[in-house]
Amino acid sequence: MKSTDSATPPQAEPRKKRTRLTPEVRRQQILDAALAEFNALGFTAASISKIASRAGISKANVYVHFASKDDMFETLLDQLMTRSRTNWSQLQDVASVDELVERLIDFAYGGLTDDTIAITRLLITEGHRMPHLLEKWMIGQAKADRQALIEGYVEKGMVKPSPLTEHFSFVMAPVVYATVAQMVLGRDKAAGEVEAIKETHRKLLTLLLTPTER
Repeated sequence: MKSTDSATPPQAEPRKKRTRLTPEVRRQQILDAALAEFNALGFTAASISKIASRAGISKANVYVHFASKDDMFETLLDQLMTRSRTNWSQLQDVASVDELVERLIDFAYGGLTDDTIAITRLLITEGHRMPHLLEKWMIGQAKADRQALIEGYVEKGMVKPSPLTEHFSFVMAPVVYATVAQMVLGRDKAAGEVEAIKETHRKLLTLLLTPTER
């Protein structure tokens, strides 16, 4: 009796289950796509369809999370401002001028990430669309809180009073310059200039904020 071939035919691999993203992760995915489209095409030319395509989802799915491009834009700016508030909170309860300066330099220049620069570019070109957010950030309670913080250190004698402490938001001017340098030159070409700005900023802050008698 002839033997028969008993080899078992190969079985097809089981289909992988699609990973269901949480609403928070999906929203951020859409925001990342929107930011890329806004910077590539400009706010007006960017469309919900293009944002959806970049995010790899349907246009209808985008509308589940955001009502419009303006809604996305406002959320992006709010994220930037929330990040800024978190950074400034790191200056609370410092014990010396040196610690104050180092914390400020660390968060200011460490925060110059690709997405921060992209949102800042969007803020410069399209910020007029959200004047209430800009007012809240630049002249609202956040600014008052920053000013109160430095004035408290002046009162304790830890920080020297100067024109800088009278308008402490000015302390971020070199960081703005560093941000613009990266926008214009690109991160790699601007790296040396940004590092020089950072070190000069550190020295100036130490010079301007350190009391005469330590």
